[in-house]
Amino acid sequence: MSPIEQNDDDLRALRELRPVEPPPELGHRVWRQGRAEMEAVSAGSWLTLAIRAWTRVGLPAALVATVVGYLSWAVTSASALYR
Repeated sequence: MSPIEQNDDDLRALRELRPVEPPPELGHRVWRQGRAEMEAVSAGSWLTLAIRAWTRVGLPAALVATVVGYLSWAVTSASALYR
């Protein structure tokens, strides 16, 4: 018997196992902990708010300004070559 056929038998045995549902208390506890984590992260400190503002507004605006400045310079330089 090859290792592949042995794996098939193992997989078949795993497929025949019935799923085990977690107890409802566990699901509720996980939900509450996740909810608490989400609220803690969303409230955040001033540093969290500053980082969020930088990554959502400041960084994209700086990137756009850099690209527009570079394109302006590139077009001006290219047009100077044709004069």
